[in-house]
Amino acid sequence: MSILKVVEVIEKEKTIYNILKSCPYEILKQWEIFKYKKGKMFLKQGEIYPYFFIIIEGEANIFIMSHNGKRYSQSIYTKGNFIGELEIFNNIPFSCSIEAITDIKLLALKREYFLKWYDMDKNISRYITEQMSFAFYTLSQKSAEDTLYTLRERICNYLLEEYSKSFKTNIKIDKDTLAAQLAVTKRSLNRTFMEFRKEGILEISNSQVFINDLNKLKNLTKKNI
Repeated sequence: MSILKVVEVIEKEKTIYNILKSCPYEILKQWEIFKYKKGKMFLKQGEIYPYFFIIIEGEANIFIMSHNGKRYSQSIYTKGNFIGELEIFNNIPFSCSIEAITDIKLLALKREYFLKWYDMDKNISRYITEQMSFAFYTLSQKSAEDTLYTLRERICNYLLEEYSKSFKTNIKIDKDTLAAQLAVTKRSLNRTFMEFRKEGILEISNSQVFINDLNKLKNLTKKNI
C-alpha cells in the first residue's frame, strides 16, 4: 500500500495520528488497509493471524462462541481500537471472534514489523500498555456485573450508559448484539423490555428504545451513572 494513503489516514483522523505519530518511516511503509462488509466475521476464535490491526472506520463486535453456538459479546470496538495486541507477541490463537457491525476499515501490520515498531517506538509501547490495562479493567468490571447484577439492572446500566453518550432519550439498539453482550437469550431480553414498558419506564419500537421515565430507570440500578 502507498505510504501516502497511510499519511492521509493519519492527517484525517486525530485518534489515528496519536497512535502513529512516532511510527518510523520504515514501518509506515508496511501498513495495509483491509475492508470488510457489515456482518462479515473476519477473524475467528482459535485461529492464528500474523497481523496487528487498528480500526479506522466502523464498528466491530468482539465475542466468544461456545461449543453450542451461543455468543458471549465481550465488547464493541470502534475507531482507534486495537485488535490482536494480546495474541501477536506470542503468535497464539485469537481468544475471540470479530464480526463487522457496520462496514469496517482497518489498518493492518504484519507481526514482524509490529515487533520492530514496538521496540523502536516508546510512544506505541506505552500506548499499547495503557490500552491493555484499560481493556483488562473494563473486562473485569463486565465480568463482575454479569455475575452480581440481575438482567433488569444490567439493561438499566446499558441504557443509562448509552444515554450518557448523547443525553438523548431515544436509543438505537440491536437486540441480537445486546443479548450476546449480556449473555442472555433474546427471549429473556424481550420479556424484560416488556416489563419495563408495562411499568411506564420506556417504549420500544423496532430498533429504538424511548425512555419515558429517566429517574425511575436510574432508581432501578445500583450503579451511580
